[in-house]
Amino acid sequence: MEQYGFTDTIMNNAADKTVQKNIATIIIISFGHMCHDMYTSFLAPVLPLLIKKLELSYTSAGFISVLLRLPSLANPFIGAYAERLNLKYIVVMSPTVTAVAMCLMGSTDQYVVLAALALLAGIGSSCFHVPTPVILKELSGRRIGMAMSSFQIGGELSRTLGPMVVIAAVTAWSVEGIYRLIPAGVMMSVIFLILLRKYSHVNSGITHGIGGSITETLRSGKRIYAALAGITLTKCFSASVIAAYLPVYMTARGESLWAGGGALSVVQASAIAGVLSTGTLSDIFGCRRVLTFLTITAPVTMILFVYSEGFFMFVTLVFAGLTAFSSSPVILSLIQKQGFQYPSIANGVFMTINFMLSSIMILLAGKVSDLIGIQNMFHYFAFASMAGVPFLLLLNEQGR
Repeated sequence: MEQYGFTDTIMNNAADKTVQKNIATIIIISFGHMCHDMYTSFLAPVLPLLIKKLELSYTSAGFISVLLRLPSLANPFIGAYAERLNLKYIVVMSPTVTAVAMCLMGSTDQYVVLAALALLAGIGSSCFHVPTPVILKELSGRRIGMAMSSFQIGGELSRTLGPMVVIAAVTAWSVEGIYRLIPAGVMMSVIFLILLRKYSHVNSGITHGIGGSITETLRSGKRIYAALAGITLTKCFSASVIAAYLPVYMTARGESLWAGGGALSVVQASAIAGVLSTGTLSDIFGCRRVLTFLTITAPVTMILFVYSEGFFMFVTLVFAGLTAFSSSPVILSLIQKQGFQYPSIANGVFMTINFMLSSIMILLAGKVSDLIGIQNMFHYFAFASMAGVPFLLLLNEQGR
């Protein structure tokens, strides 16, 4: 026992040295996450301008948001291949691909081109988000939680700063001129290329075929996925609709484009605090309790938002960010507690379910807005966000 304890101490000290050696790399990768995701956060703030420029319906505009997320359907497969391949060059190229696609959207007059650019940006985004945590895991040793927290903060900051950056760019150069923001993404790719030049992925592999592993994950986790799919409805009716249409909704209420972008930044800034706190709270109080609280309070904040005005409206957006946008860390933690044989595939399956539900909701919200107006749509969807509450009964935090 003493020998084992001594060996274990040596291994832990070695792991700590690994973290200390790679801490700068982890921080830079997290900064790169912020830079990359700032580009994908450009769509919602400029959507009112694109609707006006291309004379789009709300349904067509919502479909662009769906195309940006469509490559997420491949996340389970990307997660499986991430266990086998050295994907650092995909990570290196992703910021450039995403930056070019997002920043050229303002220059096109064709809806087909706009749709193609959104799809290309979505491919770049998926190729960045799935392999990068694998790299971080190998760089951080046993301190993977610290690395993932740093990475998550980068992503949340991007959605806070991105709307302000693109609105400032539109103000200075018009929507056609935001292509001038492309060099920052290219520079981030160059930094990644230098940073990861000596990195070589440790191939862990999976023991079953990829298709069979995904099927087995779905079969063994059907109860928890049913529960999470229902709970995700609340997030889709609230967070997904807010993220996709908030600036459009604000301008429909007579607010300025700056107010719309500012409102989105308020939501995302409060979402940072929510994401950082809910994971810790789930360790203290349990995932089921925290998810129950979030699933019940998110609809309340959504309802308060649509019936509020002025300063109080921004206050309700703060609470919306804290509740409607902050369930992901708790859900991912809950999935890890289920004892799946392939946890990366299990996470990918949930990401795909989340994508499918949110995409359907965004398209439905656009269609309803075309029929009855976007303000009425927000009111109806606020009450519909309570649909996920009954699914809380299916949660089983203790495992399968």
